[in-house]
Amino acid sequence: MKHKKLILSLVLILCIFSGITVGFIHHKQVKDDRMAQEQLDKQRKMLKQAVTAVDTAYQARSDKDIAYAETAVSKLSSHQKADKNQLIKKLTQLKSYLKQISDVNIALSKATHSKTEEDIKATQALIDMETSVYLKADKTEAQNKLSTLITQIAKEKAETEAKTKAEAQAKQVASEALQQASNAVQAPSVETYSQAPQQPYQAPTQSVGDNSYTPPAPSATPSPAPAPTSPPSSASRTAGSSVTTGNASGIANSPGGWDSPNNAGMEWGH
Repeated sequence: MKHKKLILSLVLILCIFSGITVGFIHHKQVKDDRMAQEQLDKQRKMLKQAVTAVDTAYQARSDKDIAYAETAVSKLSSHQKADKNQLIKKLTQLKSYLKQISDVNIALSKATHSKTEEDIKATQALIDMETSVYLKADKTEAQNKLSTLITQIAKEKAETEAKTKAEAQAKQVASEALQQASNAVQAPSVETYSQAPQQPYQAPTQSVGDNSYTPPAPSATPSPAPAPTSPPSSASRTAGSSVTTGNASGIANSPGGWDSPNNAGMEWGH
């Protein structure tokens, strides 16, 4: 009887101990499960925060938001290694995109100031490299700006060429006018010839006694030629008398006409 009671007591103690042990183990398991769930929830929360921070950085594109996203990603646990690496890669890609945008803007600004074909081609090459969907809007905006710049440069070039052409034509017209004026100055002038009035003929002065005689001046209008005259009579050939005769043209005492006997040094009848 005592032996039975002892066995029953041992069984009861064993049951109690087993129950306590099972309870303790269960409690610990529950606690561990709760802690694991809490840790998992925390990790999920941190992952969500990191993803949100990265998305905000993609939208804002600011250095502040990028730095915040990098910090949030760095807090992810080793159990989230795959997610962590993916977010780091996205942030690296974002920085690459932003650098492309910056390079295009810098090149576009340079081309706007220089307006050279070289800078325009370099800018176009950088724009063509923006192949990501994320950069679609940026690429369109940059391309529109570059196209506007190219149109403006072409317009200014056309205006400059037109102005240069107009100035060249104006210079040519002025040069031709100056040449014509120079030719007019250098051309020989045509002098107007006017005949001087003829002076009346004056025969040499000659007299009977001292061989000096002044015949009367003929009129401006020549007299008609006189008819031939006969030789003078003896009465008119008186010594010491002076006879004035005209020639065929009516000019007194002219060579070839009838001159005075004294002038001729002769006397009629001898």
